[in-house]
This record gives sequence, structure tokens and C-alpha cells, in this order.
Amino acid sequence: MWPVSVAIVKANSTRGEGRTVGIVGGGQLARMMAEAAPELDIATVVLAETPNESATGVADRVIVGEATNLEDLFALAAGCDVITFDHEQVDLGHIRALLDAGHRVQPGLATLEVATNKVTMRERFAAAGLPVPAFTVVAADAAPRAVADAVAAMVDQVGLPLVIKPERGGYDGKGVFVEDTLDDAVARVTALSKLGRVLVEAHVDLAHELAVIVARSGAGEIAVYPPVETAQMDGMCREVIVPGSIDPVVADTAAAIARRVADLIDSAGVLAVEFFVDPSGDLTICEVAARPHNSGHWTIEGALTSQFANHLLGVLSQPLGSVDLTAANTVMVNVVGADDGRDPEALLTSLERSPTVVPHLYGKAARPGRKLGHVTATGDDAVAVRDLAWATTRALGGAMPSGGSLNAEEE
Repeated sequence: MWPVSVAIVKANSTRGEGRTVGIVGGGQLARMMAEAAPELDIATVVLAETPNESATGVADRVIVGEATNLEDLFALAAGCDVITFDHEQVDLGHIRALLDAGHRVQPGLATLEVATNKVTMRERFAAAGLPVPAFTVVAADAAPRAVADAVAAMVDQVGLPLVIKPERGGYDGKGVFVEDTLDDAVARVTALSKLGRVLVEAHVDLAHELAVIVARSGAGEIAVYPPVETAQMDGMCREVIVPGSIDPVVADTAAAIARRVADLIDSAGVLAVEFFVDPSGDLTICEVAARPHNSGHWTIEGALTSQFANHLLGVLSQPLGSVDLTAANTVMVNVVGADDGRDPEALLTSLERSPTVVPHLYGKAARPGRKLGHVTATGDDAVAVRDLAWATTRALGGAMPSGGSLNAEEE
């Protein structure tokens, strides 16, 4: 018997006939997918680890279980037309088992093999001639001499610092290490190689970062949202500016590369492609995510069709919605838990409301440094929109980057 959100099931008991999406994970991405579903006449079922995760009060049905448990995945698949994901922590062997049993999974293995493995991602993109940093791969359980030689060769090729990543795991900057000395880099790679292959790559001279959200249906239809400027703080995306200060030529190049990536890995639903931009304007692919992404939350208010709606449509192989903008300027800022533990939910009632700014809270317990929600502001004046987004975020407990500039340290 599935635990269910009774109020939602009663209100929508006939919704989603033949259009039921199962979501592996019950976090905020699953929540926003479930919020987008009713207008599309789509039902959602989430596989959540606990009954009180972010999405469990919004989805039509809830299964409490583990994404790493094959039996739980089969229970989810049994009641759904397609399975999709709100995170990358999936077992590809389990996905193969679902597919072998005749269940539909989108994005499929071709996409997940790249999105869940940083080494595979770099190797596939490099082989296709896509722009990636110079890199080398150190084998799992590599001998000490092999590690030292590989790291020394990279230092000779690209200098220091080096960026070091395990092939699997990590998000919001977790699992990414920047080492400034040869000895530290060797020690880091040695430790990580005990867990699997290790990616060692050049540190990009960064001017700013941008991201492109690509929606692609299982039938091959594709729609590319405008590239956006992003700001990372402590490894976490904190601000997205649309269109931002991106050079039009760079924007067109980024969109074209993102489209190539989506076709190369046969993505379905939403694919986020994150880029580094160096001072000369050259692009390097940083990461990809085969799911809705923080850099696309602005689309709820800032585009005619949100990334969450297009993800659901894409994985169901339905026609995609328009990705045209609704405003000249849009800014999204993440609401991150304050050091003093203030709960944004408690501050929401006293918030001064504006028709051009919308706060989204995820129903998560407040904790310092935790992503608790986001604020989106839209309008004609870029400076005023950004000021309004940050003023609302600060009223909910957030902090403005010092100097008001992208990629700046927090106050």
C-alpha cells in the first residue's frame, strides 16, 4: 500500500490518465515538477526517503523507499508511464533492470552514463570535439608511482592549481577539490583513487559562468532556453541573471554547444549544461545535469513554459512548450539558511509583496547553509529587478554578495 497525500489524491483522482510520471527522489526539484504537473493534466508519484521530504506534500502519490533499492524502484515503476529523476544518485544496473522489464525510463542509459560519471562525461565530450578543460584520468587503486607521474605530467602541461574530482558523486561544489601544490594534488588523487577513477583537470581562468537549459522530448524535438549568467558561492549556485551581461556571440555559441550535447547523449526532458567563460570569451563545459536544474528555476516566472513543465512533457514524448521570455529581465536568487537558524517560512507572512517578485519556499527545515527556496523577480529595468530579488531574499534571511557583483564572496 502506497503512503499518499490524501488531500491531493482526492482533489485530482482522475488526473493523469496515461500521463503519470514517477520521480526518483523527493527533493525540491521533484516538488516543482509536481507543482507544474496539474496544468498539464499529468499525475506525479515520488519515491522519497522519508514521508516529510519537500515533494511529498505536493505529489499525487508517495512511495517511501530508497533510490538505491531495486524493489522500491519497481514499486514506483509499476504505477507510472515513465520514470524520471530529481538527482543523479542512481544505480545504472538498477536502471538496466527496469528497462529489461519493459519499464520506460527517461532520461535513458545513454544520458545517465554521462550525467552520473564525470570521467565518462569528459571522455565523451572530448572525443566529440566539444570544449572541455585539459584533463587526465587516474585509474582506481592506481599505484603510488602512477599517481605521482600522472599528476606531475598534468602540472607540466597546465600548471597549478589542479581541479580534482572523483568520477561519481558530488553536487553544489561538493566532491570538487582545488589543490595548489603538487604534493597536495598527489595526496588528494591517491585518497580518491581508492574509491574509483579520478579526474584531474586544468583550472580555468574564469571571467564568469553561464548555463543553458535544453528541453528535448523523447521524440527528438528540442527547445533551448536563452543562456543565463550564474554566480557560484561556496560551490553553490546563488544567483541567476537573465539575460545578464553575456556577449551575444558567446550566448549563441553556448546555445549551439548545449544543443549538440543534448543530441550527443540522447537526452530526454531537461538537460542543463554549465559553462566556464574565460577572459577572452572562450567557453569550456563545466558539468551537465540530466534533470531540472537550479540555473533554470527562473523559468517558472521568466519563460512561457517552465523547465519543470517541459521536463515532464519531454520525458512523456509530448510536444514541448514555448521557451520565450515573459520579461526583459529576470533574476533568481537562492534562499540559503542563515547562520542564526531563522526560518524563511516564519518571515514570509511579514514580507512586503510585489507583483513582480515571487518567493518559492521548499518546505524544508531551516538549517544554516541549506538551500531552502528561491526568489524570482522580473521587470524592464535590470538593476531594479536585481535589487528587488536580493531585497526579498534578505528579508527571508539571505545575504547579498559584497560589492553586488557576480561570483563575489558573501558578506
